[in-house]
Amino acid sequence: MQIAKLSPSPLRGRGSGRGLTVLLLLLLSCGYRFTAPNASLPANIRAVHVPLFVNRTAEPGAELPFTQSARDQLARAGRLGDANAGAVLDGTILGVGSGPFMGSPPVFRMSVVLGLSLKKGGAEVGATTVSVSEEFPSGADVLLTESNRAAALTRLAEAAVREGLERLQTKQ
Repeated sequence: MQIAKLSPSPLRGRGSGRGLTVLLLLLLSCGYRFTAPNASLPANIRAVHVPLFVNRTAEPGAELPFTQSARDQLARAGRLGDANAGAVLDGTILGVGSGPFMGSPPVFRMSVVLGLSLKKGGAEVGATTVSVSEEFPSGADVLLTESNRAAALTRLAEAAVREGLERLQTKQ
């Protein structure tokens, strides 16, 4: 009886290159940017103060991820200012809703409506309303479903604020 020797695979070590290529393609297809968005704002605004957004929904604490997202995005663009900044970005969460959506396993759809108003010296220089939605999976139990829902709200806050700031940026 002979025992066959296995030689090292000629493909060994090449998988990491494929993985890197796939990762790069995924990042590029997801809309990631390597420059700061919202770098310019209308009316020569250099810095923007972002007070706590107003929550006009029954969703407790919804104002927090939206306010934080606006501050983070403006900070990345180098435009976040303090209370003494010459401009203010007011945000109002006008609607948050979620419910079952088609699919197996069960999927939920959450939608958000956000109003943004950019003011300089008390005068409005731009305003927009943004509506975004996304699906999120139900979990194995209520706690996991609620965790998925909270994560979806955070992603929607980022998407709504990003789209709103981009719209305000184009109103120059």
